[in-house]
Amino acid sequence: MARNKDEAINSYITDMLSLEEHIGKAVRGQLEDLEDYPEVTRDLKQVLRKVEKHVSDLKELSDRRNAKGAADAIKRAGSALLGLGAAAVDLVRTEGLPKNLRDDYTAFSLATIGYVMLHTTALSLEEQEVAELARQHFADYAQAVTLLHNVIPGAVVRFLREEGLPVREDVLPEISRTIEEIWRSQSDQAPRAEETSIGRSR
Repeated sequence: MARNKDEAINSYITDMLSLEEHIGKAVRGQLEDLEDYPEVTRDLKQVLRKVEKHVSDLKELSDRRNAKGAADAIKRAGSALLGLGAAAVDLVRTEGLPKNLRDDYTAFSLATIGYVMLHTTALSLEEQEVAELARQHFADYAQAVTLLHNVIPGAVVRFLREEGLPVREDVLPEISRTIEEIWRSQSDQAPRAEETSIGRSR
């Protein structure tokens, strides 16, 4: 049976609420594990405050809209994160700080595209309030992902140094420039939605 407009939007809201709750729980646990890295925990605490605000916003929105389906959404969010984490672990077999930040990047990226989808759904169905909330949360996660771009290389170098490997820390500025140049070049080359084959199929 086809969903109506409210059901379509509410399903995204409950999915994002459950994902945010999973992320908040994971970050809180990491803050306890990473006490020896105060420069990293400072950044993660800043992200956690935003996650907690997102949870509060989504709960309030969900209550006002009488959105249901939280139990199923919790299962979906957990399965998605576990699946993405399992796929990534074969690429980077490290433990400690780099692994924690890699897992954060995975979760934040999932939340980022989730909010793009919620924003698109809400805007295309003329639900301006939901669209604006999704836009703000998307912006918060885009900032968090950018933050990790800058934090993770240093964390990897520190981890390798602690393992006794002869790392060169002077490569970090070059890595930062590479990340910035690649993202900027991709942004300049990326087609707009209306220019893609999907955007034109109307």
